[in-house]
Amino acid sequence: MVTVRERYRALVAAAEGAAGRQDEEAYQAEVARTLEGLAEVRQAVHTLGLFSRNEGVEDVATGTLELLALDWQLARVAARRYRRGADSRSWRLRYLEEAVQFAMQFLVGLQDYGVLDEALAKRLDSFEKTFRPNVDELYPQPQSARDIGGAHLRREAKIAQFRRTRELAAQLEELEARRDVEGADEELERQLWLAQLKQMSYECFSELEGWLMEMELLRNTAPSEEPTAPSLSSAQDPQEYTERLESLQQPLLSKYGKVLRNFTLVDQRDRVKERVLGYGQYGPTMTVEEFLEQEFESGRVLQGGDEPEEVPDEDNEEWQDKQTYKEREWDEFKEANPRGSGNTMNKG
Repeated sequence: MVTVRERYRALVAAAEGAAGRQDEEAYQAEVARTLEGLAEVRQAVHTLGLFSRNEGVEDVATGTLELLALDWQLARVAARRYRRGADSRSWRLRYLEEAVQFAMQFLVGLQDYGVLDEALAKRLDSFEKTFRPNVDELYPQPQSARDIGGAHLRREAKIAQFRRTRELAAQLEELEARRDVEGADEELERQLWLAQLKQMSYECFSELEGWLMEMELLRNTAPSEEPTAPSLSSAQDPQEYTERLESLQQPLLSKYGKVLRNFTLVDQRDRVKERVLGYGQYGPTMTVEEFLEQEFESGRVLQGGDEPEEVPDEDNEEWQDKQTYKEREWDEFKEANPRGSGNTMNKG
């Protein structure tokens, strides 16, 4: 009979050895089988009561320590899920949400047992929603929104995380070398599993950042609403029912004013015009002359702005004096400037 630990190890080996494209049906079938198997192992662990929140890591049996990474393996496999189709975006978002939840259960479990490093434990405590973190919550943030040191804090945290990962890798190498020389010892085996769990926690935190960034991208990307082109067979079959064609035969409103089908207030002719002009602007509907004529007819053009012509009044002495002075000035000008006395320098 296969034990829970043996079943778990076989499933982890299958997940690590899976090959192929993520969008291939065979690959997704293997992912589904592995995920189902890990879920069964998780149920068996819960039924057997191998772990308890009331005990510390020193109370956990050495052979059971590796099962603390069960949720992390579930998260890794769940993140590989993919589904084709028009709604692939929403399905991908759902799969990533499941992966994030499994990852957070793994990290919280290590924190409860005191295995998680203090730096990662503090970050978990800072999350507003523990099992639904935000990508901005993964690393320290400045106290004020005006502070531009956020990038520096993020970089320093990543550097510290990288250094700690290298320390754990070196520690694992040393422990494995000791095991090869000294042989299998329970205490040494226990140290090995605890070091591996710490290393997995940093690996999980790094993957968590990538998943949350992908989720944010999927949420901010509008789904494509372009209609798919009909197949040739459906286009040639006049008897085939299509909801789009049948709906055109229905009235827009019922006799009680209820909307029976969707409609738009923009005429098809206006749509064609907008596409031709390029930016939706409308062309002129009349000439300038037609516009001015319309303005004159409506009385919106001010008239009578010129000075009225002076009507001659021969009986008025003042008017006669003005006319006399004008004629004298004109006669004097003609005497001073006889005809032909202009430019005489360029005579040919």
